[in-house]
Amino acid sequence: MTELVWITLALPLLGVALLAIFGNKLPARGAGLLASLIMLAAFGAATVALILLASKPEEQRQVTETAWTWLSAGDFRVGFDIWFDQLTALMLMVVTGVGFLIHVFSIGYMKGDSQERRFFAYMNMFVFSMLVLVVSGNLVQLLIGWGLVGLSSYLLIGFWHHKTSAVKAAKKAFIMNAIGDVGLAVGIFLIFVDLGTVSYSGVFASANTLSETQASIACLLLLVGALAKSAQIPLHTWLPDAMEGPTPVSALIHAATMVTAGVYLIARMNPLFFYAPKVLDLIVIIGVVGLLMAGAIAIVQTDIKRIIAFSTMSQIAYMFVGVGLSAYWAGIFHLFTHAFFKALLFMGAGLVIHALNGEQDTRNMGGLRKLMPKTYFCFIIGGLALTGIFPFSGGFSKDAILGAGLHVDSTIGWIAYVGGLLGALMTGIYTFRLIFLVFHRRMSPYAEKVAPPLIKHHGEGPSSMLWPVYILALGAAFLGLLQIPGVTHVMSSWLEPISPYGMVEATAGQEWLTTLIGSLVGVIGIIIAAHLYLRESEAPERIRLGRGRLIAHALERRCYWDNLYEWMFERPTQWAASFLNRDVDATAFRWLPTDGVGTITAFFGRSVVVIQNGIVRSYALVFAVGIAGFLLYLLVRGT
Repeated sequence: MTELVWITLALPLLGVALLAIFGNKLPARGAGLLASLIMLAAFGAATVALILLASKPEEQRQVTETAWTWLSAGDFRVGFDIWFDQLTALMLMVVTGVGFLIHVFSIGYMKGDSQERRFFAYMNMFVFSMLVLVVSGNLVQLLIGWGLVGLSSYLLIGFWHHKTSAVKAAKKAFIMNAIGDVGLAVGIFLIFVDLGTVSYSGVFASANTLSETQASIACLLLLVGALAKSAQIPLHTWLPDAMEGPTPVSALIHAATMVTAGVYLIARMNPLFFYAPKVLDLIVIIGVVGLLMAGAIAIVQTDIKRIIAFSTMSQIAYMFVGVGLSAYWAGIFHLFTHAFFKALLFMGAGLVIHALNGEQDTRNMGGLRKLMPKTYFCFIIGGLALTGIFPFSGGFSKDAILGAGLHVDSTIGWIAYVGGLLGALMTGIYTFRLIFLVFHRRMSPYAEKVAPPLIKHHGEGPSSMLWPVYILALGAAFLGLLQIPGVTHVMSSWLEPISPYGMVEATAGQEWLTTLIGSLVGVIGIIIAAHLYLRESEAPERIRLGRGRLIAHALERRCYWDNLYEWMFERPTQWAASFLNRDVDATAFRWLPTDGVGTITAFFGRSVVVIQNGIVRSYALVFAVGIAGFLLYLLVRGT
């Protein structure tokens, strides 16, 4: 069984190597086909591994294996370990399965791009990085995977490096995630100092020896890493800018990799977080604030991909609420369903962008439902799942989280419950605002000019782009049936053993009540969106320019987070650099030639060049002088 896990891990890395070595020798579509077949094989291996794990008795569903030990000091050992249990198996299925569909979609989307081979090598590398993180059996290996995910995202977000905006977005994502990486690394170091181990088994077994203060500090630092990687407040500002990358990259980041890593980290380390209850409460509060803020910002966005990006931030925040309430299974269940409907929405957006020759502004769309009926139908399914309408998958998973808040029956539980319902209202508004602006209303002059001839010539898209969307639509529609309150308990039963201290799970009555109320609130949101955006209403513009102008301005500026960081960090850094260049260098070194320190360095460099000139007799002369000097030193010392 572990052999299959190793194969799952190794295949994407093999894909990277093959594309790097032979990519230029492959035909244009060959790179995409090779990368997709690699992902299909990895998904097959992960599926068989999950089936074999499920066939074992529950007490034997946790397997560890060390391939080699690469760091050894006394009793301390760090190896390349595999930790394979129910959570690992599920994550492997999500990453490879959804990743495979995104790879297939990319074959059509990236057709004709001169850097197509490089793109697919990066995509395979991204999946490999996430798999390293997921299968890790110790915190050092997890940190390596964590860093590789950040590097891969940097390469893919900035893939179109001829665009200044893409380069800036890639740098921003890398820097914001580096902040989280530092927090995670320091947290791992403190865990090692306190417990003397970094292996999962050692940390989980000895976590009860920590004081609440020790556990809280370590968990807070781990949380910093999770917040950055999952784009949660206050380290979230990189996510909307990451839309500068190709649409399949957005789908992969938001659905199968990267932003889910923070949720996975908290769920994986739940035996440690159990001893830091205040940190768990903080996670819930951050999640509630994040889902409300992201939902509000999404309502005023005009870029189709950025609207979906802020919906990701909101839905990841729901997952944070779930794991913060210790309903780890519910948080991971929502991660599972979210992967399908979010990849579906991004790919649907990709089809729209493809049909409009790269246009992403919803104000230049409209009326596409008749030209793109298949895309429209799939988009509706994804929208209903995102809104959490029964019986679509997002309804079951989101309401499981809200039901946990109701079940906890404490202040923090009610904050989660009420905040989650308000978030569901906003989700209905911004999701169907997007659908109405893109597919309904009157077609914009731009869309009227561009879309009909392109769609007439190419259809809604090549089969490589359409079939992955259809498959994801099926998942978004039906995967929620794995966890019907009081009927099926596949997800909760499967994931319950990953927490040695048990999980919060609402009763069937509480979940059905939450499902009913949540769906009703979502429908109200859809009705509000229809009233404001389905027809050519002037109400949204009157609100934006009237009494709601201050709120609208704040939301359009993303609640001023970028401005805050600019004033706190960017401008002081620029001022300090300017001061050092203008005042310190020019004043303290004014007695030197124009560029001060640079001139001194160049002088010494030229001096060395005189000696290192490639002429053998010069080297012989220097060697002879050195020997003579050494002999003279011995002679003087001897006397």
